[in-house]
Amino acid sequence: MTDKSIVKTNKDHGGKEFTSSCHFVGKVKPVRNQENGTDNWVDVPYYREETDDNGKIKKILEFIIETAESNDLKVKLSGREMPFVYPYSSSKKKSVKLSWEDRFDKAKYPDDTYHYIDSEWDKIDKFKELIYTDAWIEVKGKHNPYEFTDERDNEIKGVSRIPSYINPIIDGKVKIGDELRAIQVNKVDIPYICDLKSPDFVEVNNFKMQIGIRSTYADKEKGMTNVNGVFLTYGKTSSEPKNVHLIVYQQEASEGKKPLADAFESLDEFDFIEVTGQDNNRATFTWLPIKEKLDDNDPFADVDESNKQVSYEKVTNGAKKGLEITGYVAGSLIREYLTEAELVKSVSTTQEDPLKTENKKDPFDDNAHPIDFSDDDLPF
Repeated sequence: MTDKSIVKTNKDHGGKEFTSSCHFVGKVKPVRNQENGTDNWVDVPYYREETDDNGKIKKILEFIIETAESNDLKVKLSGREMPFVYPYSSSKKKSVKLSWEDRFDKAKYPDDTYHYIDSEWDKIDKFKELIYTDAWIEVKGKHNPYEFTDERDNEIKGVSRIPSYINPIIDGKVKIGDELRAIQVNKVDIPYICDLKSPDFVEVNNFKMQIGIRSTYADKEKGMTNVNGVFLTYGKTSSEPKNVHLIVYQQEASEGKKPLADAFESLDEFDFIEVTGQDNNRATFTWLPIKEKLDDNDPFADVDESNKQVSYEKVTNGAKKGLEITGYVAGSLIREYLTEAELVKSVSTTQEDPLKTENKKDPFDDNAHPIDFSDDDLPF
């Protein structure tokens, strides 16, 4: 039976609050935006400051981390000064309220067990020193789903990537403080190569996210199952739901096993599950043979094909975007865990809905090798 304590609850109003985490390693390059009223694209500064209508300064750090050839993920962090901070004591399991100006004054802390967790404002000052073109870095943080309506009344959904930690990569190892350590994925050391084109390159790009299910549907033509989920976040009086869209690509399973995409297709509205996967914003490639062009009078025009060595060229054949589910946390499925009130804009199903099923059997029971990693992988 699934332990429902894996979901955090708000101490004030009891609402559920879901968690997410992400881990990327790659090369830095600038975000590029189109200039207003022109066809020109320009590099956005890695760090900048803006002033709001109240004269308050906001610091902004944003950049692209290329986790694999042509997989460009935008990472952004912004921060303002705050009236108060809340240093925390892990041994006493409580926090203390201090004024912003006193956050670095240890004399104002109750005792040495209390520690100030850097605000976004202070994190940016540290992170910006590590962000420059072609720098290799490790990013650990979280995804924050968002949605908005554009000028054409189209509903846009996506996720922002918010860094909690950024560390430099030196000779394939992550530098934490003065120590060089092996990069770990699922608690396993990996031999990382700082060369996106190397045949031995291993991409480090993974995420974990708790989601509720709104609906799922299979797109047989594209060979994937779409998962329309909800991510519950902090709210003052109740949890705030944010829509999030994820994809499970159809892949053949071992004999006697169920494909992961089919298992997700069978989930119902209000179900809960914790998923793992990778973050895509990449071009996809294929290798095509280079056709030989010979004149009729070329001495090699009639040479037997078995005597020719064919050359190949790498060409773009499409794109892959969005959060791709590649696994799930074993034992995390909770049927009918959410309520319609928690979803607010709950998805109605009809009798014709092919996604609705009365079978409450765990669809992941016969899946081989579910991916599972714990929060110990992340230092936050």
